[in-house]
Amino acid sequence: MTIGVHLGKPLKFAHTLLLGAALALSGCLPAPSAEELRATSDQCSKYRTPFTRISQERDLRIEAYAKIGSTLGATVGVAIAKQRDENEIAGMLLGALAGAALGATSGYLSDLQKRATSTAGLQKAVNGDASRDLRATDALIVAMSSLNRCRLSQIAAVEKSVRAGGDRTAARATIAQIRRSVDVDNRVINAVVGDLTRTRSLYVGALRQTGADTDQFVASIQQYRPKVSSPQQTSLQVSRAQRPRTTSPVANLGYAEKELSAGAAAHVQRVDSALDDLKELLI
Repeated sequence: MTIGVHLGKPLKFAHTLLLGAALALSGCLPAPSAEELRATSDQCSKYRTPFTRISQERDLRIEAYAKIGSTLGATVGVAIAKQRDENEIAGMLLGALAGAALGATSGYLSDLQKRATSTAGLQKAVNGDASRDLRATDALIVAMSSLNRCRLSQIAAVEKSVRAGGDRTAARATIAQIRRSVDVDNRVINAVVGDLTRTRSLYVGALRQTGADTDQFVASIQQYRPKVSSPQQTSLQVSRAQRPRTTSPVANLGYAEKELSAGAAAHVQRVDSALDDLKELLI
């Protein structure tokens, strides 16, 4: 019986397990559905659109690369099972999951090899991909600041109305709607941060496969602590002045990833604090 016969539903199951494991490892909640996005659409939601677009694009890329790796792993698993005279289906599943650990990197390398034929060419292609994602990430940091400013303005408008004697029941309903929108905002941002972490790991893994020394800049990324300010009456600001100077696009992407993550944490804290203060005013 050919390997192809064995790679039907079990392999699809392995792909599903792989994607679930990737989401779990990234430490993020699932991205909001289209229905959730529509249900929480308001004057501020336009600032989360760049996040949803990039998240979808990256997720598709990661999944495609990982499927290639899990297919290779399944093939190897069947071969090993035959050598050991074991159940081939079990061997295929184990091979798929084992291959999935490096599957995304393997799939990405396979894609790179279609674009370049030399080590220098491969490294240039990786750096080109990282540069593209770096530009997108820098734009997301700006969008997040705009989203933060818009949400704080929404909350401030409700507070002003309440202090002026406005309808408190209507204010509570508005707060509840803002909270639902903010929860979706946060999931959108978290999905992007998780995808970005996985994407940057792909690039680092690919560079290592080409023989590039990545240890120094990986350690530098881990040590980098971005500066984020969140004044009481204005939107948060993520400073890039302290970003280490480097010519490596992959390293720069790692620094931007840390800035986006730190900014996201400050955004959540500031908006939640403003909503809690408003809730106290209505008690």
